[in-house]
Amino acid sequence: MKKAVLLVALTLGVLMLGTASWWGYQYVQYRQHLPTLDLVVNDVAREYHIYVPRTDSKDEFALVVLLQGGDAGSWRFAQQHRWEVLADKLGVILVQPVGYKLPHNEGAWQLDTHAGATQDVEFISAMLKDVAANYAIDERKVYAVGYSMGSMFSYELACQMSGRFIAIASHAGSMPIDPRDCNPTRHVPIMHLHGVDDPIIAYSNRWDWKAWPTVGTMQDVPGLIDYWSTKYACKGERVMTENGTTHFVYADCEQGGRIEHYKIEDIGHDWPDQIFGRSTHQVIWDFFTEVSATEQPKTG
Repeated sequence: MKKAVLLVALTLGVLMLGTASWWGYQYVQYRQHLPTLDLVVNDVAREYHIYVPRTDSKDEFALVVLLQGGDAGSWRFAQQHRWEVLADKLGVILVQPVGYKLPHNEGAWQLDTHAGATQDVEFISAMLKDVAANYAIDERKVYAVGYSMGSMFSYELACQMSGRFIAIASHAGSMPIDPRDCNPTRHVPIMHLHGVDDPIIAYSNRWDWKAWPTVGTMQDVPGLIDYWSTKYACKGERVMTENGTTHFVYADCEQGGRIEHYKIEDIGHDWPDQIFGRSTHQVIWDFFTEVSATEQPKTG
């Protein structure tokens, strides 16, 4: 009997050690290695990570805000190394804000921003000001990239900070079907990527949060694209399909707005490595540079 108990104890010990080693590996592998900067916004301590390119150029920097999903914590962003290589080559500062989950929210980023629930857009605004106080930023080249929960929050920026962000792109997110306050001062160009087989944020179905009724029902992806193309009064649609990926483009929109959507077959919630044979980060960057040629920022 004692031998059996000892054997069970040893087995459990090995399993626990293995589990701890696995989590330790995950932490080392995926934790954010970039420097952390602190801000206090409305008496709340907030953080963001920053990557400043290795360059001797005197030109102003472009700025890309990387919006993490999940708990929006200090984890490396999808394809972050590739973004860093691009940043060094082209003079781009990368910043990754860290989310802050309020007790009554289900997500780490505030959705359905409205009076009384503006803490995250105020944080992003303060972060942009903090970066601009230390580095010369080209206001014509300020962008946001979101993943999952970060994708959802990127649409808050399109609604609330359209005068600060020239364009946004995101993967595997959505937005409320009936946002309480979405009246952008300009039509921010939008790119949305989404896997048809996404088991977490369904492509074709609307869904509800388990414990966040104030946000309301979330859009399916076709509804999301329809929401923005209607808001921007877009006319016409171009469709291109290659190797299971369909690219929808709405380019004839009011105020120079633009909507692009990649519907990706055989992809779930994971970030796609490539689109049409090109690295996803590069597809997004090319979208940013294309719209920057015509888009100009406004205040508000």
